[in-house]
Amino acid sequence: MILGATTSVQDSGLLDRIVQGFQDSTGYRLKPVVGGSGQTLETARRGEFDVILTHSPMEEQQFVADGEGLDPREVMRDYFLIAGPDSNPAEVKGLASLGEAFRRIATSSAGFISRGDNSGTNQRELSIWQKLKIDPKGQPWYQESAVGQGQNLLVANDKAAYTLVDSATFIAFRRRTSLSELAADHLDPNVYRVIRINPSKHGNLNADGAKAFVDYITGSKGQALIADFGRQEYGQSLFEPVSSK
Repeated sequence: MILGATTSVQDSGLLDRIVQGFQDSTGYRLKPVVGGSGQTLETARRGEFDVILTHSPMEEQQFVADGEGLDPREVMRDYFLIAGPDSNPAEVKGLASLGEAFRRIATSSAGFISRGDNSGTNQRELSIWQKLKIDPKGQPWYQESAVGQGQNLLVANDKAAYTLVDSATFIAFRRRTSLSELAADHLDPNVYRVIRINPSKHGNLNADGAKAFVDYITGSKGQALIADFGRQEYGQSLFEPVSSK
């Protein structure tokens, strides 16, 4: 069975645990294919996955509305934050609003690294700029990396720039960068959903395997795995399981 998964699930280290736990519990063999949420959803429209795990709400809603996906279920969540250098040239530390932080970054022309890849993180970033009526593209302080979540964080670190990142990936990469969490959005969480691909739209799908994966990841074993992930290595859970909520 083939799972399309977003990069933050891989870069945090959780994906390997999910794959192993699912295989041990069900006997299915699971092959993950990793990409940004936008790329994953686009590939799913071609029928190349059996099930997907993504975090791009608007695109997921359209995917299901178009009949491509079935039975979307919330699995877990973390939150988005702005990581940046301790020098903090845009003075965004402690701000409760990511929008205000973005405004200060633009006003001060402080360096900002965008993933620029239509991922869930990139979509959240672009929605903030849009609400501010600021178009950063083409500005000398704004650069697009076109890489995954963890690698984008490393690019921002190399350039001593700001970036938007999910909290799980930031924690997992904390020892590899000198960036700090400067501002965070705890009110609008970053929610990951699992969606089965519609077998009536695409032939040769493992529909039974996809249903087994959904049942596992939203069931007691999968949710317990998510709740426990990170505690031993980082001293805290990286994701909050939410299917029971």
